[in-house]
Amino acid sequence: MIGAGIAGLGCARHLAQKGKRVVLLEQNEPGSAASGVNAGTLAYQNKREPLLAFYREALEEWARLRHTLGEIGHGQPGGLHVASATERAELERVSLARAAIGEPVEWLEGRKLRTRAPWLGPEVDAATYCGRDGYANPQLACLALAAECRRAGVTVVSRARVRGAALRNRRHALDTSAGDFEAEAAVIAAGPWSAGVASLFGRELGVGSSLIVLSVTEPAPSFIDAVVTHVSGRLTLKRLANDSVLIGGGWPGKGRFEPYEPGIDAASLQHNLRYAAAIVPALAEMRLVRAWAGFESVTRDGLPILAALGGEPMLVACVPTAAGLTAGPLMGRLAGELVLGKALPEYARPFARGS
Repeated sequence: MIGAGIAGLGCARHLAQKGKRVVLLEQNEPGSAASGVNAGTLAYQNKREPLLAFYREALEEWARLRHTLGEIGHGQPGGLHVASATERAELERVSLARAAIGEPVEWLEGRKLRTRAPWLGPEVDAATYCGRDGYANPQLACLALAAECRRAGVTVVSRARVRGAALRNRRHALDTSAGDFEAEAAVIAAGPWSAGVASLFGRELGVGSSLIVLSVTEPAPSFIDAVVTHVSGRLTLKRLANDSVLIGGGWPGKGRFEPYEPGIDAASLQHNLRYAAAIVPALAEMRLVRAWAGFESVTRDGLPILAALGGEPMLVACVPTAAGLTAGPLMGRLAGELVLGKALPEYARPFARGS
């Protein structure tokens, strides 16, 4: 296993529980990169209709993790998918499309909306509610999964950057900064570094990186009682267990991927905060505790990659993107199934390609 983010940890755990000897190589520390710096949103109703079956199962996987691992900062209060007057038509389209496939959401406007969420500002013209939307704490989840991996017998090797890959006696021979390793099968789960890792195996993987900024406020009275996503895709909000509010939405940062130097773009952060305060005006009165930036993986079509790349010995790519934290645990388990020779379920087959 190469990469100890949420997907790599999930895959390693699954294979170890199936009786396989697993070595998990991580260039830094488990959960320290893309999986650990994101907003932790586990939303359902902001996903594309063809992918709903996958994300429905992905949210069930998170519920199973909560019961298995204990405290991972997981909550499922339901969510509001909001729109301004100019974006209302798109929200209506999404709502009708969900109803057409048997996945209706509750439509809220006018007095019904204000009664349900009086903390939303006048900028919000309409919203839909879905009880499946939730969140998790990425750092807690990765730490708990790493501990579970070790209990299951996984050898987790930190500071092990893969520098080369070759074939030796029908096995992968890996040269890393922590020594040499051999394996009958390898899984690339290195997030935005996956393309570089794949190139060491002589494979092309269409994965890039995107730098995003997030922020968190001081604790405040418990006025936000739902996860908030915006139909434009430019905002996520959720109240954490300590009553702080975490603000995301994919606004860009500034910095370099190689060497790894993520940074905050002040103008972008200000836009993100203004956008959030327009949706929830009470946020304008709250102090910002911290803001940070991090890289996440992106693909050409916005879809995750989950595929056996062909040839022998087996090589599998597992790269969550487009809500990568939500997808990660399920994708990790399914990647483990590919290693074991199982076929992907129908709901995951759109991801079975190498670019």
